[in-house]
Amino acid sequence: MKRRLTLLIVLLALVLAFTGCTKKAAAPAAPVAVAPAAPVEVAKPALDKDAVLLKAAQDYFAQLANGNNIMPAAELKQMMDDNPDAVVVIDIRRAADFEAGHIPGAFHSEWADLGKVMEKIPTNRQVVVACYSGQTAGQAVGALRLAGFNNVKSLAAGMGSWSFDTETGTRDLASRSNVSSPKGEEQEILWEAAKANFVSVGKDGNKIIQGQALLDQLETNPRAFKVIDIRGEADFAEGHVMGSTHVAWAQFGTILPSLDKKDRIVIVCFSGQTAGQTVGVLRSMGYDAYSLAGGMNNGWKPAGLPLEV
Repeated sequence: MKRRLTLLIVLLALVLAFTGCTKKAAAPAAPVAVAPAAPVEVAKPALDKDAVLLKAAQDYFAQLANGNNIMPAAELKQMMDDNPDAVVVIDIRRAADFEAGHIPGAFHSEWADLGKVMEKIPTNRQVVVACYSGQTAGQAVGALRLAGFNNVKSLAAGMGSWSFDTETGTRDLASRSNVSSPKGEEQEILWEAAKANFVSVGKDGNKIIQGQALLDQLETNPRAFKVIDIRGEADFAEGHVMGSTHVAWAQFGTILPSLDKKDRIVIVCFSGQTAGQTVGVLRSMGYDAYSLAGGMNNGWKPAGLPLEV
């Protein structure tokens, strides 16, 4: 009996050893797929609005060496005769005056509403802005060109210089299809600045100061305004508004960094039209800027106001 038990134990041990040796090894675990890490996006630094406006304004004044952005009536009439579809005229006078008589084919928008219809203004055709004397059209041109509408000019001396045929009725600029939009972040900043300028026109008016009003305030307080004359150097030397400083119009961009937004700035030119453009740029940049009504030739001198030499 004891011998049988011993034999049984030996046989059991052999069976266990045999099955242990023949047992298959466990298959290695399948590798776990790991998704690649998502690229880390580095946030772009926000554009400096003031820097964008300053650069655009300096470019604006630098290009004045190639032209003053003003079109005489005869030149506009010739362009319209040659190819009416090549020109878009925008009249920013009061609606009643537009309806009573305007350049044939012109569109109307109140000056203060131009920001609402900038998308209607083409960039691939000549655009001419007309007003009464050229001064407010100059301001509109300054703001629009700053925003990138490099094809915009003002009608020289406004509708007062238009001696050709006119038509009556209404034709709103708002009725045109959208053809323009800002391209990129920088131009979005410039468009916003131009739109804000037109809003300020509705709130603060045309910022055109009469010569006598300017003189009265300067005599009371010589620091009431910072007066900058943008005529030629020789013209400035012959006589200018008391206390004014001089910088050539095309060089105006060089003094922009030194201007203070706390100042009330008056720009003086010959007729008020180039001063108007300058004021349009300055107002879009956030400056409290004015132009002298009629400039030196049509405003200050005819009124017999004193000149400083």
